[in-house]
Amino acid sequence: MRSRTVLLSVFVCMLALWAGATSSVKVIPQPAEISVGEGYCALGKPLTVAAADKNAVSLAAEIVRTLDRQSVKAKKASASRALVSVKADPELGAEQYRLRVTPGGITVTASTETGAFYAAQTLAQLVATAGPEGIAACEINDYPRMAYRGLMLDVVRCYVPVSELKRFVDVAARLKINNLHLHLTDDNGWRLEIKKYPKLTEVGAWRVDRPERFPGRLNQRSKDEPTPIGGFYTRKEMRELVDYAARRHVNIIPEIEMPAHSAAAIASYPELACPVNDRFVGVFPGIGGKDASIIMCAGNDKVIDFYKDVLDEVMDIFPSPYIHLGGDEASKTLWEKCQLCRKRIADENLKDCEELQAWFMDSINHYVRSKGRTAIGWDEVTYGDPKEDMVIIGWQGDGSTAVNDSRRSGRKFIMSPAKTMYLIRYQGPQWFEPWTYFGNNRMKEIYNYEPTDSTWTPELESSLLGIQGSLWSEFCQSASDMQYLVFPRLMAVADMAWRPKGTSDWPAFVSNLDAFLKNPDLDGLNYARSMFNIQHTVRPSGDGTVEVSLECERPDAVITYSMDDSTFHRTYAGPLKIGGPACVYASAFVDGRRPGRTLKLPLRFNEATGRKVTAPACNNGLQYVLTNGLRGSSRNSDFEWAGWWNAPAEFTVDLGSVIDVREVSLGTLVNSDICIAAPHRILLYTSPDGKAFTLASDVKVPEALTFAHPEKIEDIELFSGNARARYLKVVALNPGGIPDGMAREGAPTWMYFDELTVR
Repeated sequence: MRSRTVLLSVFVCMLALWAGATSSVKVIPQPAEISVGEGYCALGKPLTVAAADKNAVSLAAEIVRTLDRQSVKAKKASASRALVSVKADPELGAEQYRLRVTPGGITVTASTETGAFYAAQTLAQLVATAGPEGIAACEINDYPRMAYRGLMLDVVRCYVPVSELKRFVDVAARLKINNLHLHLTDDNGWRLEIKKYPKLTEVGAWRVDRPERFPGRLNQRSKDEPTPIGGFYTRKEMRELVDYAARRHVNIIPEIEMPAHSAAAIASYPELACPVNDRFVGVFPGIGGKDASIIMCAGNDKVIDFYKDVLDEVMDIFPSPYIHLGGDEASKTLWEKCQLCRKRIADENLKDCEELQAWFMDSINHYVRSKGRTAIGWDEVTYGDPKEDMVIIGWQGDGSTAVNDSRRSGRKFIMSPAKTMYLIRYQGPQWFEPWTYFGNNRMKEIYNYEPTDSTWTPELESSLLGIQGSLWSEFCQSASDMQYLVFPRLMAVADMAWRPKGTSDWPAFVSNLDAFLKNPDLDGLNYARSMFNIQHTVRPSGDGTVEVSLECERPDAVITYSMDDSTFHRTYAGPLKIGGPACVYASAFVDGRRPGRTLKLPLRFNEATGRKVTAPACNNGLQYVLTNGLRGSSRNSDFEWAGWWNAPAEFTVDLGSVIDVREVSLGTLVNSDICIAAPHRILLYTSPDGKAFTLASDVKVPEALTFAHPEKIEDIELFSGNARARYLKVVALNPGGIPDGMAREGAPTWMYFDELTVR
């Protein structure tokens, strides 16, 4: 027992020393090993750098080049006069470096130019955060936890010029991100010049102009409709970007989607689709509706030849060891009907269309491997049991599809789970954020993300190459919009991928982030301040009152509030109990500043407010918002809407005692563009005891509201008259699929409700 106590004490002391080190050494990503010494290294202008011997000349040159790009003046000097001495040590790893700062000078040790480059990134941050005395004395031995540290940018749905992509490369390189994955082709455009197939950019790079938000954009009607929106990258531009990134030790990974998400290619060359397709295919301006089921014909040899030809040119432009082949979300609707696909299944002794996709991906993958490259695919490529080896990106849900595949096959994989690493999702309290869809992926959750767990074997953990933050750009209109969604969350991605397992320290990271973002080289970067905003939860207490809870992900934030918008004179110390109409205003203060936005919660009371709600089948578990006195926003995932999926909704409210009921209405959110509909019929029942219920009304909802678009919030009147009741039961009937002719035609629907109003 004594030995365990001693070990625990040593561990606690080590953590305390590390915490002390990080307080004076502010670096993102967090270095693997840090110790802080005494004193400071005074800085001169410029920073003088020299190689300790001839083996370190290229390393010293790399450090000078890197510092010069980072607002740190640096120049070569003689070994005797240099402040920074650079040494070569072949025993260090390719991405490893050592950095020693003493009052007498700075020593950098590395084995490769990549290691020297990363040392320079850290040194630049130390210089930027140095006080008047200089850089605090310290020793850093640094190396990454994960070999693959990635960012994906979807430049199909939001085309941006190469100059803007270079900006992403610059910041990624600072963060020691070593892979930039470019999603270059999809239903919404083909962005890369291919000489052998000129129509890919003549036709496939351009779409019709639709002013609606992405999900609600209807498809191109005919080939005669103008297609002014789009753009593409020439081979020369991409070579320039590849070289630019390589000089910053960032590898550019091209993605060519197949066999699905290929509408732009099929619009250019319609003969590549299954011959049973009888629909016009244009480049999708939005989600595509039923046309998304039109994919490349797996039974057509010309399709295989097409992708081989395309990949020949892709591999000529991009020297990346990885080539991404897509492979996700392939509908098999046409394959089931296509004689060519059915013949391929028979000829290759395949069981079904899932195995046909595996055969298709194996065929292209084999070709990529024959060229000395490694293919990457989204995790659906594991369906149908492909035989060729490739790297899998786990994206669905928590990424478990890729994990389970690796358990079976031993394949290498990268984790980019949508639930955590998809940067399209809201990054803070949704009332303040630009409109998107899905839920929240806050920076704190990304920072604390750990892909492994106790069930992983050492073999499985060794198959994990790394992690990737992925930005899908459906709701971006510019590079500035993309920056807003990527930064500063990419800083958390980078830190998680680099730092040693089990060494997270959220407060220290936030402090380091504040220092990082002050660097003048980041001026003009449109990064989000979402972490300063406040998330609320308002719950009915059951007795006619509500409880308001406030939370900010900043650990150093002081939340203040008031019941008017003049001053924030009360410090929030715990949930607020409110029993009548009120408006709560709240803000987060950090170091006496209010960098975020003010939260406004208008609480409206009626006979149902603050009362208990029972709804066992509510799909998102938020039935309590029906009586919390607060109306949700147009964002269905803002935690203020109770949702039911593809089924009737039923809930019961206990009003506390038998009362006279004169009016009842129900708030509903409708947005058919994202499969949210109003019920076509709502039944209201009343009861004095919660056992015997009487039908009080049967309301038919107009179809104009049921499938409204793009979005609408409306109170539906359920009852007007005289009734005595304690319990109210609402049954809302789902209207079924989205009607033909709408953006999501045929898709099943959600129903979302908020605020049952009783008077």
